[in-house]
Amino acid sequence: MQGLAGRRRFVDLPFRLFAADPAWMPPLRMSVYDRISPKHPANATQRTQLWMAYRDGRPAGRIGACIDATFNALHGEKWCWVGFFECTDDQAVASSLFDAALAWGRAQGAESCVGPASFTLNDDCGLLVENFDDPPLFLTTYNPPYYERLWTSGGWEQTMDLWAWRFERPTTELSERQAKVLERLRERAGVTIRSADMKDFDNEVKRLFEVYNAAWVQNWGFSPMSQDEITHLAKQVKQVIDPNLVLVAETKSGEAVGVAIVLPDVNEAMAKIRSGRLLPTGWYHLLFGRKHPKRARVFALGIKPDQQVRALGPLLYNEIIERLRAIPSIEMCEASWILATNDRMNSAIEAIGATRYRTWRLYRQTP
Repeated sequence: MQGLAGRRRFVDLPFRLFAADPAWMPPLRMSVYDRISPKHPANATQRTQLWMAYRDGRPAGRIGACIDATFNALHGEKWCWVGFFECTDDQAVASSLFDAALAWGRAQGAESCVGPASFTLNDDCGLLVENFDDPPLFLTTYNPPYYERLWTSGGWEQTMDLWAWRFERPTTELSERQAKVLERLRERAGVTIRSADMKDFDNEVKRLFEVYNAAWVQNWGFSPMSQDEITHLAKQVKQVIDPNLVLVAETKSGEAVGVAIVLPDVNEAMAKIRSGRLLPTGWYHLLFGRKHPKRARVFALGIKPDQQVRALGPLLYNEIIERLRAIPSIEMCEASWILATNDRMNSAIEAIGATRYRTWRLYRQTP
């Protein structure tokens, strides 16, 4: 699939398939165009390919694949990421798409294909397999339940789960004992937690992602982002962030050792933009619908490896909770995606009173 016309059909497909499904959250078309554009900064180290499938002359499915040289070099792997999967409830169509992606990955030298990820864990990723009732939050994925059957019947095997934890205003509160423990941790850590300085935005972004890349470097599936990718992403989210919900943990010397990024749930406004286009009226819903969000999402939280003994995770999460409590409209917050194998973080989140309520799954297959 090549050219602008091909990319247009690729982007349009889910709108054709799911426009009538109230549970489906339409993406901004411009965001999808941006990620599959040959000009996207990630393409400096990634090779990608897109496919469309047709049934009786009509578009019936799509898929994409990616070789991320940065990821493979960092982890000593030969992976091909498979994502952007959308399909009718038709196993033959799904299998033809999988076959195309697997064959391409094999030709590129991949020894494992992993997905869904569009195109890596830095992007939309995971197949929703648990809890289709609660609406998806900003930058999380939704898919119809039959997708799980299409993937498993297509020969894919579970390789990692990503969890979401739910904080609710009435039930998220520290006990007296926990509060005392947290205060001792705060004194021992010797750090100050502050809000992001929007007047120094570019340097703040560098600090945030320096910590993020260092904190996640050993995590399953992680690929560090280049400076160009970081700058590109920062420009996209700058308009929706609340600086009081972007937290930096600093030592007395001013070194950033922990960060947390909490995003208001723009999906509450996006749900009304069924066309995925900001014009002619979509911008209105996005601009005014985000002023009093009812939900928020912990988008990223990281602590430098040499600082993790200071228990900054619980301190950052408690600070998040306190700041969200100060926003009257916020009723709940989701922390996602947390690797199911990240016992330390999952335990800390649960101890604060969160409930695990949603699961996305990643699969693996030998090409």
